[in-house]
Amino acid sequence: MIIYKVMALKFNVIVREDDQSLRVSKTLCEEALKAGLVLEEGDPNFVFSVGGDGTFLKAVHKYLRKVKNIKFIGIHTGSLGFFADFRPADIKELLKRIKSEELNTKSYKLVKAEITQNGKKRNFYAVNEVRIENVHHTLVLDVYLNEELLEVYRGNGVLVATQLGSTGYNKSLGGAVINRNLELLEYTKIAPIANSAYRPLVNPLIIGEKDVLVFNSKNTSTYFGYDSFTKKLSNVPFSVKVSLSTKKITIVHRQNRPYSKILNESFLGGKHDI
Repeated sequence: MIIYKVMALKFNVIVREDDQSLRVSKTLCEEALKAGLVLEEGDPNFVFSVGGDGTFLKAVHKYLRKVKNIKFIGIHTGSLGFFADFRPADIKELLKRIKSEELNTKSYKLVKAEITQNGKKRNFYAVNEVRIENVHHTLVLDVYLNEELLEVYRGNGVLVATQLGSTGYNKSLGGAVINRNLELLEYTKIAPIANSAYRPLVNPLIIGEKDVLVFNSKNTSTYFGYDSFTKKLSNVPFSVKVSLSTKKITIVHRQNRPYSKILNESFLGGKHDI
């Protein structure tokens, strides 16, 4: 007789450091342990974020090398976010669904940026967007789309957002909101210079999942951003190649919170279902 040992589900919690979030995190851990889950920081099956969308992004970046085997779950403790679908009141029901494997999940591709300087390449990944910015001098970029010169850009910077990130900084810059079911990228300018001498494509540009953008420049004092992180590029010529990655994150969504409801709550004054 062969006896199969059922492995316990493992979880970890990334929490925002405020009183309410810490209380909810404590309750979540207690209920998860009661439900038979095992607290495991190193190699979890589920990662809960307790706070807002910023906490969710922090959780993803903490486990970026292991996202293939992780489901991310956001529990909001403030204003309702795009990633933090669940309320504290949903915890017990959510744990039941985890145990019974009745979850509403969806996977999303991350945006990948490959930075080349001095012959060395470094890869960065983001959920929302990647940015190239310079607040000290006018940033000049040669912009290529699929190896063909698209334009020479001058301004404060550029941003390339995923469909998930289209509702964030991208939207504030006048970019389009992209349905989260579409695997697309959006190239948007940050304070572009547009006059009779310089004529960039001012409008945001939406590109497909197989398209590749490359930004080349010799500017000094330039910063590269990915989600909530930034790093200063060294003062030598650089190239940034941006595309949709094969790396994906899997998010657990609340069953009764469709994307149209999220948009209505966030931007159109709809009532939050708290």
